[in-house]
Amino acid sequence: MPTIRDKSELPAGGPHVRQKVTLDKVQETMLMPLWARASQTRKRLGLIKDPKALEVAGAIDYDFSKFERSIQTEIGCVLRTMQFDAWVRDFLARHPGGTVVDVGAGLNSRFERTDNGAAEYYELDLPQAMAARKQFFAEAPRRTHVTGSVLDPDWVARIKESGGPYLIVIEGVLMYLSEEQVRGLFTMIARELPGAHVAFDSLSRRAVETQHRYAAMRHFDATFDWGIDEARRIEEWQQGFVCLDNVNLRHVAVRNRHLIPVLVQAVATLLASIRRATVNDYWMTLYRLGPA
Repeated sequence: MPTIRDKSELPAGGPHVRQKVTLDKVQETMLMPLWARASQTRKRLGLIKDPKALEVAGAIDYDFSKFERSIQTEIGCVLRTMQFDAWVRDFLARHPGGTVVDVGAGLNSRFERTDNGAAEYYELDLPQAMAARKQFFAEAPRRTHVTGSVLDPDWVARIKESGGPYLIVIEGVLMYLSEEQVRGLFTMIARELPGAHVAFDSLSRRAVETQHRYAAMRHFDATFDWGIDEARRIEEWQQGFVCLDNVNLRHVAVRNRHLIPVLVQAVATLLASIRRATVNDYWMTLYRLGPA
């Protein structure tokens, strides 16, 4: 059991009792972004403030200490979260009563970070991951847990009840699918929820081929499958697929430079210039699937 370094790692309220979570090799990867958000929350000049992540990380019986030297991965996870959250907030600013679907919700606290008091949230994940989620997150009148696969059309029928408009956030999921599955998923969304916005992340084909070299992956036994060198080319998959935004981590850092400490900015700029190919191996993209 990992050592608790300070009281800020304790979950809010009640005695400190760590809970075990049972996850498969892919689902275990959701613990790294949880740790990254909690770690940054503890820092005085952290990039994000996510008290729920701090609470959940402090309540899980897991050795997070193995991530502590992965500062690049920590910053990358948090920048990714910042961009997806920004898309959610922008969508809700235009559609206050809209519907946000968090695919592969895992232990993400997006509702706590972005809820505007009016939107509908659906949080989707596979049975094992959802069982872990339910240990720390409760449903509410505007917050619904959906257990199942993103490839199963049942979840689409479920969220249709809200009436939309829809923003579907697919974070850290698609790279574990095949291209055929990704194409089928996008086609299903466009057919059943025309005009839905879909925010997702993707890897280049080079990144998939060299995934064993990535520091973050040495902690897990998961395997990437799908890669695409230019996410904007998804527009060619079907008429009506429109790319609205496409950014890498360097772009996100620039967009949020007012929030990022000068030292972190300097390191990020240096790494971007030295490892340009690596910077372009990972992208976050926002699409509209079907007519506006």
